[in-house]
Amino acid sequence: MAGIEKITKKLQNALKLSGFNIRSVFCSQIVEKFLSANINLNSKEIFNETVKNICVNLEQQCLSGHSIEQEHIDKILEVCLHSGYDHNETVFSVIRAFDFPKLYYNQDRKIYQYNPKKSKLLSDANVKAKMFLDRYSTVLQRTKRTFAQTLLNDEKNHLKLQTVDYLLTLYEVQLDRTLILGSLLQVSEGKYYIEDPTGIVELDLAHAKYHPGFYVENTFVLVNGFYEDKILHVSTVILPPGEDYAASRLTFGNINYFGGKSDVPLKDSKRLKNTMVENKDKMIVILSDVWLDHPQVFEKLDMLFNKMEQFVPPIAFVFMGNFLSESHGSEMMVTLKKLFKRLAEVISKYSIICNSSNFVFVPGLTDPCTPHIIPRLELPSYITEDVIKLLPNAVFTTNPCRIQYCNKEIAILRSDILAKLLQNSLYKPSREDIPKCITRTIISQGHFSPLSLNASTVHWDYDYCLSLYPLPDLVVIGDRSEAFKDQYKNCLVMNPGQFCTGDFPFNMYYPTSSSIEAIVDCCIDVDEEMEG
Repeated sequence: MAGIEKITKKLQNALKLSGFNIRSVFCSQIVEKFLSANINLNSKEIFNETVKNICVNLEQQCLSGHSIEQEHIDKILEVCLHSGYDHNETVFSVIRAFDFPKLYYNQDRKIYQYNPKKSKLLSDANVKAKMFLDRYSTVLQRTKRTFAQTLLNDEKNHLKLQTVDYLLTLYEVQLDRTLILGSLLQVSEGKYYIEDPTGIVELDLAHAKYHPGFYVENTFVLVNGFYEDKILHVSTVILPPGEDYAASRLTFGNINYFGGKSDVPLKDSKRLKNTMVENKDKMIVILSDVWLDHPQVFEKLDMLFNKMEQFVPPIAFVFMGNFLSESHGSEMMVTLKKLFKRLAEVISKYSIICNSSNFVFVPGLTDPCTPHIIPRLELPSYITEDVIKLLPNAVFTTNPCRIQYCNKEIAILRSDILAKLLQNSLYKPSREDIPKCITRTIISQGHFSPLSLNASTVHWDYDYCLSLYPLPDLVVIGDRSEAFKDQYKNCLVMNPGQFCTGDFPFNMYYPTSSSIEAIVDCCIDVDEEMEG
């Protein structure tokens, strides 16, 4: 008993030093629960880690200026003693863009927190400037961490990171191991500048060497060279370094950055990880540009469902628009309603997948919902009501959206961004290098659409919905270009290609092995692939 009182007093003092004044009766309750769970609080390392976890959880509950009550202690015990999951834990969840958590970086605490300010579709003009500042600060934060790591590894040859105002105070300087981070800006045809919150400087790119990636207006780049007469004569242009999930995760504490019902990141859940391992053969089928007015689409989908019925039912089928090959004018809504009902009738013939699999529908840019601007609302209920009656597991969601399966995180966007990147990029990669370039561009920017607003229109106040920070396990880009897949910083990036083309291709993602199988013809190869 004396030992418990000693640990209780020690815990109370440690929490007080961290700014949390917790009553001794609550500290005693915490200690007793931890000891009953066989957690050795006499160990210095375990005790310090416990204090850290409690403080993070209290910060998450936004208790500044408020007293700590029993419900807060219950939440601490629930989170800390259950390895990162709570009663809102879900095996499969589809998260709408407008339900993504909106976060901000607290400079004092060096951690992300929930932003209490709600976003608006009709936002103020100053939100546009803040949108780019938020993008910049995220890239800067990651880049500084990478540069700090190079300093630890190689003190003599480490890189130095500078801002534009460093150049503006000089007449001339040779940037050797120094890089400037900023956004590319095209003031007039062929005349580029680099811009950051401290200023703007003209670039001479005549002799610049580009590393693989896409360099378009509004992308963040690292440049060096020779600065003279208010012009930076660039020798090298590279993308900011990407950062894997483990390195980014530290700045989010115990906050649920991904979205969903849980208050904590389900990626940490041991129970969900075990569930995924137990279902190692399960997969998610991903199709893009499923034109329901295509003359062969229902025949091909019927063959696909028939094959899947014979093997392990998929976790989910993800159908991305556009759902019509061309505009049907004023009859579009009526036509889509009929076609979706027919699709539901085809699926309902296969009772196993109908009851076991989820069906996720992501609208394309020409599907009837909101205008050509991202994020886009789900398809109208007039179109979807018959499907929901026939398919209990159908989910009509926004574009973009997120999917959580066990402790795997998937981010999905249906948008034709590759053509825009190729058209406007200062560096033109070979056809073979395109998957590598688009993967590194998206991951280095930490954003789905690193384009100017003229090329890709975004709701200013909902730009965070396109954020890829920290990196998910899988990034799906539904693009009308050729199918591709690549991996960078432990993140898979893939495009399934257009389903309603000559070969009817689609992809199967296996969460347990983090692998992707590209199927060329749904009526031939899927049988061989499943058996293999």
